[in-house]
Amino acid sequence: MKSNPFKLFSSRKPATESLLAVPLPAAMEASEPSMPTFPEPPSAEMRIRLADVGSAGGLQAKWRPHMAWLEPVLFEPSPQSAQNLRAKFPEAHVVQAGLSNAVESRKLHITKNPFCISVLEPNEVLLAEYPNMQPHFVVQRSIDIACTRYDALHREGKAPQPDLVKIDVQGFEYEVLQGFGDLLHGCLGIELEAHFYPLYKQQKLLPDLISLLEPFGLVLRKIEYVPHFLGEVVEVNAFFTKRRSKLKSFDARQRWIHRVAEQVWQLPSR
Repeated sequence: MKSNPFKLFSSRKPATESLLAVPLPAAMEASEPSMPTFPEPPSAEMRIRLADVGSAGGLQAKWRPHMAWLEPVLFEPSPQSAQNLRAKFPEAHVVQAGLSNAVESRKLHITKNPFCISVLEPNEVLLAEYPNMQPHFVVQRSIDIACTRYDALHREGKAPQPDLVKIDVQGFEYEVLQGFGDLLHGCLGIELEAHFYPLYKQQKLLPDLISLLEPFGLVLRKIEYVPHFLGEVVEVNAFFTKRRSKLKSFDARQRWIHRVAEQVWQLPSR
C-alpha cells in the first residue's frame, strides 16, 4: 500500500505565547470539551481529511483523542511559527501560506493579543464600545505575507480535497472560503469563527457566510455564543454540514464522516 502524504499528526499549543502582553478575559480561556463516542469507520483504512486554517497552535483539543482517524493539514503563514510546528511535530504536514481568495501579497496586522491577528485592520470605532477587549486589538506592527487559494494548492498536489474544514482567521473567513472554490462541493462540514458585527474593517458577517455556503449544500447547524463583549452577541462559533436530508445519497465513508462531525461538534439531530 502506498504511503499517504496527508497522514499527519498535530497538537494544540499556541506558538505565539510570547506575544501575550494582555491577559485574556476569563471567558477566552479554553476549556476541555466533553468526550463524544467516536463511531468506527466502515473500513479500518479510512481517514478524515481535516483542513485547519489558522492553526498556529496545532489541532483543536476536541480532535486530539481521535488522531488515529485524522489526516489534518495545517496552514500557518508565519515562517517561524510554521518551522516551530514542523520541528515539534515532524510527522505533521504544515503548509506555510496564508489563505485568501487570490494569489497575492497581503499585510498581516500583528496585534497585542495574538488571538486577534488578522489581515484585516481592527475596527476601532466598534471596539471602543468594548473597553475590556479593545487593548487586545491594538496593532503593534504589520508584515507582508504571501497568500494563495486553497484550490490552487490542491491543483499543485500540496493540499487534499477536504472532508472537514476549520477556519479561524479573525474576520477573513469569507475570503478564505472563496479560495476553496468548487472543492466545497465535496466538503461535508465546516467550523468557523463568525461575527454579527464587524470587529475588523471590510469584514463579512455571518449572514454573508451563510449565503456563500448555501449553493454548496452546506447549511448552518449550530451557533456557539462567545461571551467576550459585555453580554452582547458579537462573536460566535458557527457549524455547517451538508443537509441531513441528503444522507441517503452519501456513500458509507461520507455518512461516517458526517456522523463523526455531528458528534465531535455536538450538533443537534432534531
